[in-house]
Amino acid sequence: MQLYTIENDYIKVETFDYAASVYQIYLKVDSEKQKVLSTPKTHELFVSNTLSYGRTIGRTAGRLHKTKETVKYVDFKDSEFLQHGGPNKFSLSTFKVIEHTPHKIVYFMHRDHLEDQYHGDLDVYITYEIEGSSLIVRHEAKTNSESLCNITFHPYFNLNQSTSLNSHTLTVFSKYFLGQNEKGQFNHKVSVIGTYKDYLKPRKLLIDQESKLDDIFLLEQEHALRLETNSYQLDVYTNYPSLVLFTQNKPTMTDLSNALSNSLFTGLAIEGQKTQSELNLLTKDDTYNYYTKYQFSIKR
Repeated sequence: MQLYTIENDYIKVETFDYAASVYQIYLKVDSEKQKVLSTPKTHELFVSNTLSYGRTIGRTAGRLHKTKETVKYVDFKDSEFLQHGGPNKFSLSTFKVIEHTPHKIVYFMHRDHLEDQYHGDLDVYITYEIEGSSLIVRHEAKTNSESLCNITFHPYFNLNQSTSLNSHTLTVFSKYFLGQNEKGQFNHKVSVIGTYKDYLKPRKLLIDQESKLDDIFLLEQEHALRLETNSYQLDVYTNYPSLVLFTQNKPTMTDLSNALSNSLFTGLAIEGQKTQSELNLLTKDDTYNYYTKYQFSIKR
C-alpha cells in the first residue's frame, strides 16, 4: 500500500493506491491543518476496518440483487446478491498510478470478463484533483461489451473532528429518496416531506437509531448538499443522479481519527452514484464519466 499526496496553498489530500482511496483531507487554516474526514486512526487500521472509509466502490455500489435482468450481466454463483461489487470488489484491490502531479493523481485498473463475476472487460480511471479549496473526484470507465457499472467514492466527513455529528448542520437539495420493497430492492420514489429525511432546510444532525440515514436521495441539480459547523462548510456538487448518505450506523471496528472503536454516528458518508433502482448498463459505445466536487470553505 503506497501513500500519495496532492497539495496546494488551501488543501492537502492523502491518497492510497489500495482501493484508489482517500485517507485524509486537510484544510489549511492559518498555520494549522484541520482534518475533515472521519477515518481509521492509522494506515494499518485503514486496511483492517471494513466500513470502506475513503475507498472506491465497484463495479457496482450498494446491493445488486439477483433478478432476471441482472443475471444476464453477472455470475452470482450461489449468492442472491453482491454487496459493493462482490468478493473481488474495487475496495479490496490495488490500483495503478498512471499520473501524479502536485495537484492531481490518476489511478487505473483493468478488470477482465468475469474476473470479478461481472461480464465484460472494464477499464477504470479514478482521478483526484484539487482546485483552490476543492477536491474533485472523477470516475471514468470503458468496456468492450455490455457491463454493469455504478462506481462510488466512500468518504466519511466530520468537519471539526468531534465524536458525533450533532455539531453539524445538513442541507440536502433533494425532494425525494428511494423506497425499498419487501426484498430490500430500491424501486419507488418517496417524498421527503413529512419524514425525518427532510433536509431541504438546514437541520442539525441529531442522529440516533430512529433518525439515522442510509438512503439514496434523488437529485435535480448539481449542487446537492451543504454540511456545516460553526467554523467550516462543505458544499457538494455532482453530475451523478443520486446521492447516498450514511451516518455510520454500524459500530466502527477500529479507533478513528475522531472517535474510539465501537462508536456510532461519528461521520457522514457522502457518495455520488447512479441510482440503484435502475439497471446501470454500460455499453461498448459509451463512456462512464461522472464527477463529484467537495468544496470547502472556512467561516470567519
